[in-house]
Amino acid sequence: MAITVKDINEKIFTKQVRGYSIEEVDDFLDELAAQMETIIRENCALMQQLEEAKAAAVKEPVVVIKEAEASAPVVESEPVQVAAPVQQPMLADEPQYFKNLETTLRETLLNAQRIADETVAEARKKANSMVANAEEQAAAITSAAKVEAESVRAEADETRKAAADYRARFLRLIEDQVHVLKADGSLFE
Repeated sequence: MAITVKDINEKIFTKQVRGYSIEEVDDFLDELAAQMETIIRENCALMQQLEEAKAAAVKEPVVVIKEAEASAPVVESEPVQVAAPVQQPMLADEPQYFKNLETTLRETLLNAQRIADETVAEARKKANSMVANAEEQAAAITSAAKVEAESVRAEADETRKAAADYRARFLRLIEDQVHVLKADGSLFE
């Protein structure tokens, strides 16, 4: 399938963790370069055929047949005007063109790699920032939990002390009541 200008303009490379898929970009650019080379070679061949056709036209006069009044054909030769020979720029500059194309493709790949590296660096920076924020939040939550745990421990200690105090007072009250009952023996007789 031939690549069109629309395909080139609308081509979207999938992004990966480290940027565009290098293999995918390389494959696409290789395919594009191969098709461009084919088109350029076809163009050069057509230019050469045009030159050959023009050269042949100069050598052979064009014959025009006109009808005379007596219905007898009259042959007249008309001179043919031929345009100046068209130079074939692609044949002479083809190595330079491909060298320029290779340089452009290399620069494109380097730019894509640079953008991918910048994207990765930015993602790492953002990830580090997110991790730092998460660690700060975790430290704040841990600190708040420790403060709350200390508060609960202190409250539990106070509750234990209050319960022990209540138990001791209650035992004293019972003991006092037992003494009163033993001292006052007349109540049970």
